Amino acid sequence: GQYGVLNIAALAKAMKSTTLDMIALVLLISAFAMKCGSVPMHFWIPDSYTVAPASITAMLVVASQASLYALFRICFSLYGNTSYVATSGAILILFGLLSMFIGVTMAIPQKDIKRLMSYHAISQTGYMLLGVGAGLYLLGNPDFSTHGMAAMEGGIFHIFNHALYKGLLFLTAGAIFYKTKTRNLNEIRGLAHSMKFTTIFFLIGAFSIAGLPPFNGFASKLLIYESVYHVNPILSIIAMLVSILTLASFMKVFHSAFMGPPMKDVERGDVPKSMLFGMMVLTAGIILFSIIPGWVVGHIVHPAAQSLANQSAYIRAVMGD
Repeated sequence: GQYGVLNIAALAKAMKSTTLDMIALVLLISAFAMKCGSVPMHFWIPDSYTVAPASITAMLVVASQASLYALFRICFSLYGNTSYVATSGAILILFGLLSMFIGVTMAIPQKDIKRLMSYHAISQTGYMLLGVGAGLYLLGNPDFSTHGMAAMEGGIFHIFNHALYKGLLFLTAGAIFYKTKTRNLNEIRGLAHSMKFTTIFFLIGAFSIAGLPPFNGFASKLLIYESVYHVNPILSIIAMLVSILTLASFMKVFHSAFMGPPMKDVERGDVPKSMLFGMMVLTAGIILFSIIPGWVVGHIVHPAAQSLANQSAYIRAVMGD
């Protein structure tokens, strides 16, 4: 290319904000937004997450979050000192809002439990883009050290939380399919009578993804609510509205699948212990992050956000100047 290097630090040091640099940024944001399943490049998520085995879907959720790391590294470490910073942040905020709202509104009418959860995965990705996008938008602004950093911390913390509770929810969906041989919510009922552990795990995941206190999803969403309010109060209102709709959607699933009389053609008893063990591990992670969110933010999330935001320190560390 025009700089003759591929090292991110070397590129950042040589960046001149040319037209080619802007074109490259647009292409990179588009590619990584598609990989993480952001609207409007989200079309592959519902189809792939729905048909994949539950255990594979849980891993796909984590893998798609890795593209968010790449997206944030490009925006901060490579383009963090260019004139495109505020524009890039505004684009991420827009993608975040679209993902949150379209994801949750598409999830509510779904009858296939895994397809419903797939759209919620898109919606939750929107929170991460909103938080980190707000931090990028405020980069270089006097408010960055307070509201901008808090927004980044909320978005990054939400990546960790999402991997836990969304993985758990997909495993519970897999357990439901294992017992009932169907994903159609109209054909499932009364599972709480026989699948007591799965019911508990589902509720923990549902309350976490909806951001109800004291679960871990509440901690990361609260950081996002408070920080993006200072960018524009509408952003915070939309984020809270999406959380309310998320809770309503999962309560619909709970009422359809777990309440009511038991299904006559379903064998009594929960799924095998090997399946429960995976759900138990993720539940333990959710509970741990719910108990010590301050420690997680202070010792894991904040250092990560600082390293992203400080482009000059990154260049010095890599280039040795």
